Amino acid sequence: MLYLHVNNKTIRGSLAKQLLRLGKLLPHFADHGPVNLGKLFTTEVSADYRWPKDLTAAWIPLKYARLEFVSAKRGKSPNVILQFHGGAYVSGYSDMYRKSAVKYYRISCGTDVVSLDYRLAPENPYPAALEDAVESYRYLLDAGYAADHIIVVGDSAGGGLALALGLWLRDQKIALPKAIITMSAWTDLAQEGESYLRNFTLDPLLGAGTNPLDVRAYAGEHDLHEPTISPAYGTFNGFPPMMMHVGSFELLESDTLSVARKASEVGVDVSVSIYRGMFHVFQLAFGLIPEAAKAWAEIGDFIQGQFGCTYSFQKAE
Repeated sequence: MLYLHVNNKTIRGSLAKQLLRLGKLLPHFADHGPVNLGKLFTTEVSADYRWPKDLTAAWIPLKYARLEFVSAKRGKSPNVILQFHGGAYVSGYSDMYRKSAVKYYRISCGTDVVSLDYRLAPENPYPAALEDAVESYRYLLDAGYAADHIIVVGDSAGGGLALALGLWLRDQKIALPKAIITMSAWTDLAQEGESYLRNFTLDPLLGAGTNPLDVRAYAGEHDLHEPTISPAYGTFNGFPPMMMHVGSFELLESDTLSVARKASEVGVDVSVSIYRGMFHVFQLAFGLIPEAAKAWAEIGDFIQGQFGCTYSFQKAE
């Protein structure tokens, strides 16, 4: 079943979009142009990052990648959120996603949050990121988390990776997670969705008259219609409930809508929220714009419903 919500834009959100277009909020865009997607929203992983006092964080090495495990100092939760970062598969894990991990913790009744720092393209093209995603999921299962106590989340490329993981798990007959949450998921590397034309001049980050998505950096010579590269071309039988967010001005709007339609047609419960006038991964503006605050509240409600817990919003310090 498809649940579609359309959210009206706000004045502050519209202003933020215009500032993005002018390169005010993303100086890397102003300096290097829209092609350098690896600089999008990015900071480094700080050695001295200040975690909130009630949380603890630790690195867990995998074969080729690593996980950052965030939990309460009082002890671990029976539930866990597995986060895949965005960045077109070329931009790495950063302090911004640590802030996102804290946000997920705050809105999910104190659920553990594990973020995957996966291998990056072009040095490590497909299927490297997918292999790392599979290993991260297996790690959680081996650590004692039941599949129905795991929610996989991701933004942009991370959203596509979350869906690709689901496709791989299903085809391998491995239990899928409790739910999947995506923000501005990049699911169509073939770029055949109608919004690639409709929003070409409207998207302040990925459009603006150029094509900034270097699909071959990750896909290499593989078929761009391969579902674990472009989940928009997959089938979603057997998938868990999904929540999908997207902005109406996004080049990638159809990436979300096509997946949502296909999944709902085979009986998957899909909740889609379209935010009018919003840009790519606007949720990572956090409290700066009302749309981001509302989106996080929706995500919190969804997680609460899936895990059956109650929470109150707390400041992510």
